[in-house]
Amino acid sequence: MGHKNLLVVLFYLVFSVSAKSQNGQVKGTIKADGQTIALAQVSIDFTPFGGITNEKGEYIIENLPFGNYQITASYIGFASVKKEFSIDSNQTEITLDFNLIKHIYQLDDIVITGTKTPKRRTDSPVIVNVISSQTLENVQACSISEGLKFQPGLRVETDCQTCNYTQLRMNGLAGGYSQILINGRPIFSPLTGLYGLEQIPTNMIDRIEVVRGGGSSLYGSSAIGGTVNVITRLPKNNGYEVNYTYHNINTQTS
Repeated sequence: MGHKNLLVVLFYLVFSVSAKSQNGQVKGTIKADGQTIALAQVSIDFTPFGGITNEKGEYIIENLPFGNYQITASYIGFASVKKEFSIDSNQTEITLDFNLIKHIYQLDDIVITGTKTPKRRTDSPVIVNVISSQTLENVQACSISEGLKFQPGLRVETDCQTCNYTQLRMNGLAGGYSQILINGRPIFSPLTGLYGLEQIPTNMIDRIEVVRGGGSSLYGSSAIGGTVNVITRLPKNNGYEVNYTYHNINTQTS
């Protein structure tokens, strides 16, 4: 019995040593701008192995079976970095250091509207829509008046076929109750705003912020029906663009 127990013990020892020899580890340091990063994530792709860095920016992943792997280092605000490595009997310990580069995430548009008293957003009566330059291009708008025709709660009317008297009606009110701002400034008076919609081409517009509802205490006495704030593009280079619009009514009247 003593010899059998000894053989069993030796078998387990040999098996454990053999199993241990089939595993390796990878370690290293993660830095950004020359400084180490704590709590950065490190993962072996398509495997359950991974970890995070300590306060010194160091990580270690142990008990990796022999094979070829791809490791990914990531951290919020930085671009992920991938590297490939192999672990075998000749090299059971791999050292891989990472240097992450800042990555700017493009978020959706954020609109901040101030009120006189604190309010929850769900209880705010002010509705804000943002019209991007891409939207204006998709509807083939040449001027502001053409771009605002497709927005909910807005109606652009041409009340005179001779002088092209155009007004912007918001929430059913006449054009004199719609405040038009250029980069946050009331350049157009209520009367000039009736004709000013045709004077600004869409190729110089970055986006349009539309505030529907009364806001006279914030934007002026003309903002009874709502406010249209036109944000112009920042000039970067010289250029020109030619656009036109053609209308046809019932395939007869042009």
